Amino acid sequence: MPDFEPLFELKDNLYKETCPILLQSGALVQETVEVEASDEAQSAEQTTRTYVRLTFRNLDTRAVTAVFIDLHVFDKANHETEVVRDRRYLVPVVGRDEIFGEEEEIPVGNTAHSFSVAIKKVEFEGEDVWTGSASLLFEYIPARQPLSGAIEDEKLLAQYGRDFREMAENDRGEAQFVPEEYKDLWLCACGEVNRADEEKCFVCGAAYAPQRELFDDSEKLAENLEAYEKAEAEKAEQARLAAERKAAEEKAAAEEAARKAAEEKAAAEERARKKRLHRRIFLSISIPLLVLIAIFVVVLITYIIPQRKYDAAAALLEAGQYDEAVAAFAELEDYSDSADRIPEAKYRKAADLLEDGKYDEAIAAFEEVLDYGDSPDQITEAQYRKAVKVFDSGAYEDALGQLEKLADYKEAAEKIELCYFNLGMKAIEADNLKKATADYQHVSGELAAQMQEAFCDKGIAFYTEGDEAHALEYFELVTEKSLLPKIDAAYYEQGLKLVEEKAYDEAMEIFTKLGEYEDCAVQIQKIHYLKAQAFYKDAKYEQAIEEYKAAGDYENASKKITETTYRLGVQQLNNGEVVKAYETLYPIRSYNDAYMLLVTNSKFYIYVYDVGVGPNPLDED
Repeated sequence: MPDFEPLFELKDNLYKETCPILLQSGALVQETVEVEASDEAQSAEQTTRTYVRLTFRNLDTRAVTAVFIDLHVFDKANHETEVVRDRRYLVPVVGRDEIFGEEEEIPVGNTAHSFSVAIKKVEFEGEDVWTGSASLLFEYIPARQPLSGAIEDEKLLAQYGRDFREMAENDRGEAQFVPEEYKDLWLCACGEVNRADEEKCFVCGAAYAPQRELFDDSEKLAENLEAYEKAEAEKAEQARLAAERKAAEEKAAAEEAARKAAEEKAAAEERARKKRLHRRIFLSISIPLLVLIAIFVVVLITYIIPQRKYDAAAALLEAGQYDEAVAAFAELEDYSDSADRIPEAKYRKAADLLEDGKYDEAIAAFEEVLDYGDSPDQITEAQYRKAVKVFDSGAYEDALGQLEKLADYKEAAEKIELCYFNLGMKAIEADNLKKATADYQHVSGELAAQMQEAFCDKGIAFYTEGDEAHALEYFELVTEKSLLPKIDAAYYEQGLKLVEEKAYDEAMEIFTKLGEYEDCAVQIQKIHYLKAQAFYKDAKYEQAIEEYKAAGDYENASKKITETTYRLGVQQLNNGEVVKAYETLYPIRSYNDAYMLLVTNSKFYIYVYDVGVGPNPLDED
């Protein structure tokens, strides 16, 4: 069996803003294997090979088909020993949250001790492509904070879990971690990593804002716990009462059965007695009986039947059959308080519609009984709940239109600000700067700070893509001083990239603007040095000398000036400019090659020394 020895491992879950995939893990592995022995060898030989394995995870809803990376390899002294550029991973169509790449090996030299990875391009099924940068190195996502450590009270911790399960759309929604945001990601309490443009968790279906708001609002969590414990206590009390009621009913039923048995026995005896007397008393009671029947009929029509209808209507009302109850009370007209029970039934119907979330129907129903009870207040409550439901669905424009009419009611003002915030963030994402700027005027505090950071990140993204003019439009909106170094870092990164691409003048302009940021002064000297080398290579020695002088003490610039001056003198001499060549070489006559040329070339004697233009260095020895 081969012997595997991991030399170096990346931290888990490396990520960079905007990248659609996560670098889940990576390891540098050294494998010792046996090879077949030659005919002369007595035993098998061993050899060592070293390679890198990377595991990626798709965070995008689109299916990945290919990934291109650069791999930088370093030795024990942290010197770069090799670069594997544009390494391609062909992926068999990987969907959201799937991993890939873990089986592929990238061979590297046996001196490798560590490595870094830059994801340059991700191709999706179809024609979509995400493009990164060779300098886009990833950072690891911080370890998640367990909820049990953040919420010490076990009862509150359990209540958060119950509330979170109600937020989730499936039974995979189990709260384990503190919900938080990282760069352009948000991390669900269930543990899933989600992109900022995903309103709900890919795994459990819970939205970020409600779970974070609940975590931050300890008072609300305590209220929910109190309501839960109260409901549980009520359930227990109802169960106890139901048990007592059942026992009492069973006892009463047994007593009633015994009583009925005794009554039936007595009734049987009475019937026998009455049968004997019946014939004798029939004639004596028939006339009075007819009178009583007539009286009963009057009472039945005037009182008994209406009361029974009234009781039936009241039963319909209690059973929630409101339309039927209204019709029944209407038939009774002026009997008892039937007329007053009709608006009561309509009000209770409206209240049930409100509790069932049928807000439009509830509003219409309350409007039918505006003069009854607190119907106007209930209409306002229904309008507010409807607006909140629209808000929770993410339809912020519609929610804003409804909430602004209720600005002073309950938490409408906070919801309005959140609408503007979410609309503004979406506008930034869609590059609708005018809309984002307008929405920003309506937010404050932490929400304003988040939009400031979004302006900054959007500007950096445009600047990285080469659209500086558009980036500046976003940078002008960044007034938070703590974000300005982030913008400077983007300019600095672009300056380094331009140096790599040999766009020296553009890079010089950037580093000059940055002034004392980082090592900009050194970068400017480096650019002068690189420009000097380019001029030197093209035999443009005068320009090269000027650039070497501007490079100051960078590397060996001062030595390069003497050598380049000598090359300029030789070039002038070859071009027939003898006096100019002398004037160039004489000041560096201590440089051996310049001295030898001055004292050995006959042209200097003819055009300089013999005519007295200047002294012969040979005479000065």
